[in-house]
Amino acid sequence: MKKKVWLPTIIMFFFGVLFLMPIILLVMNAFKTHNDMIQNFLSFPHYLYTGNFTEAIERLKFWRVVGNSAYVTLGTMLVCTIISFMAAYGIAHIPGKLGNVLYLLFTLGQIIPFHSIMIALSVQLTNANLLNNLTVLIFLYAGFHGAFGIFTYVGFLKSIPKELEEAAAIDGCGMFRCMWQGIFPLVRSTSITLLVLFFLWTWNDFLMPNLYVSDSGLRTLTVAIYMFKSTSGSEWNLMLAGMTLSMVPIIIIYIAAQKYITSGLTAGAVKM
Repeated sequence: MKKKVWLPTIIMFFFGVLFLMPIILLVMNAFKTHNDMIQNFLSFPHYLYTGNFTEAIERLKFWRVVGNSAYVTLGTMLVCTIISFMAAYGIAHIPGKLGNVLYLLFTLGQIIPFHSIMIALSVQLTNANLLNNLTVLIFLYAGFHGAFGIFTYVGFLKSIPKELEEAAAIDGCGMFRCMWQGIFPLVRSTSITLLVLFFLWTWNDFLMPNLYVSDSGLRTLTVAIYMFKSTSGSEWNLMLAGMTLSMVPIIIIYIAAQKYITSGLTAGAVKM
């Protein structure tokens, strides 16, 4: 009996260590000098060298690129949540097979890889003179992430009794007021979960801002960190320091919203 109990624990511990190892190595080597990192990559630092962080913050123009990333990320979180909730609310209230068909179309939208349309999208943005625009970047992210938000919201909204909305309508509550003041508070845990996921996907993304933002003053944090890599020689110590700094808000937000994430995703179980 004890073997059966401990075996899953040992397996989970093994995979947990395997998952955390790259992060541990990243943080360890961020506190080493460049030579020490090259010579002893797998060892603990002899002392905590903070010069990498000081130099990385100065050369990255850290607060400017963090501001750019924060603007794009927070804007994406807001736009994605509003659009996906309103679209999901509409789909959940369409009777018959039409609602299911629309739901299926948005679900299929999640499987379209960005790489398949990135060149065509680049041409269109160039022709429309919309490159180097962080606001455009927000709406691009909203278009790609919104499908998952709709997928998650619809399942939860279909589980809410219609009697709640009917009672609100009898009391004189209009559709928009009912949607935002009556139904939206009921999906709080789901909304927080989606906000965290939208934050992670946008904050960590490198490809889209690298493709569509070439102005050095508009670089996001991920693109700015990549600038430490060059053909003449990569400054890995500074790159690792920048990556370590970029993880701080992720860790803080995940810890703060951890209790909502599991309940938020399971609450949105699909009900067709």
